[in-house]
Amino acid sequence: MTTTIHTSPVRTDAALTLSGVLASALPHDLHTAQGPTRYTVPAVFSRRPQPREIDLLRGSGVRQELADAGYSHIDLSVSDRRLLIGNTNLAELKSGLAHLVGNILAGVSSQASKERQDRTEELDALGMVEEQRLEFLRQAASEIHFD
Repeated sequence: MTTTIHTSPVRTDAALTLSGVLASALPHDLHTAQGPTRYTVPAVFSRRPQPREIDLLRGSGVRQELADAGYSHIDLSVSDRRLLIGNTNLAELKSGLAHLVGNILAGVSSQASKERQDRTEELDALGMVEEQRLEFLRQAASEIHFD
């Protein structure tokens, strides 16, 4: 028997968010005597991040925002559909870092979306200029008669 699961495609223009912590990928020895106090916490993205969003997350603006909030020791990186929040722990995330990361992600997503929209409008304008140029050439060429 074959089971088919129908899913609707994820819209890449939807805001990039985090759906939660991937608990199964946390260090296996957490909350033991040998367990680390700081570690990487993997959080799952709502969709695959676009290249520009990844660039913005890696940028100095995000590092500065973390530092300004007192989290200069935090490292954010992307691995496939996961945001890896390095050098932290669950308690730190719960006490405010998660909210900050969510705000950072909203800003990154918004900025990337605005840049995409600006590029689309620019390309549309260039396309219109090109179409006008071609129409002018067609009109000019149609006025040439060899009789």
